[in-house]
Amino acid sequence: MKLSKMVRFFGGLAAIALLSAATSSRMMAQSKDSAKISKLLVEARSYAVQAEDHADTLKSYTTSGLSWQSHAIQLNEMKEHVNDMGKVIANLNNARPEGSPWQQDAIDRINPLLRDLADQLSTTIKHLNDHQSQIKQGPYRDYTSANYDLASRIATLISDIVEYDKAKSKAQAEERKLELPTSGSDSQ
Repeated sequence: MKLSKMVRFFGGLAAIALLSAATSSRMMAQSKDSAKISKLLVEARSYAVQAEDHADTLKSYTTSGLSWQSHAIQLNEMKEHVNDMGKVIANLNNARPEGSPWQQDAIDRINPLLRDLADQLSTTIKHLNDHQSQIKQGPYRDYTSANYDLASRIATLISDIVEYDKAKSKAQAEERKLELPTSGSDSQ
């Protein structure tokens, strides 16, 4: 083989190897968990748990003799926590591209639940505003029950995601400490 052909041949192999290494490291970087997303998930969990607490309190109010104003206060508190959670979820959506595949999937699973909760909460607030004297009757009780169910589902989902993240991080730290080969897979 002539020298020039050998240089091109080995140069081409080197370019392929370099491209392969660059692609591999880029793919690994994309699959690495995002600390920013982990932090935002913890923040979202806090708001979700608070919304769930207010939804539970509100549900219990339907069997009490409390005024419609007491219901309105709980609904307003819940709305504030849902709105705060919405802001955090918006930040999660913006950070989504830098997350690992499981983090992206987690964000995708939270979004529809948050939309459903916000819609249900709006419906409940409208019903209370239109029917203040009917806080012990069927429709309002159904609305408060649905609020609790949705708030509970999103709080549980986000809590489970945060706990998975913590367990995964702890396992990876142990692998590094013991110098074990990492799993190499971010699938759930």
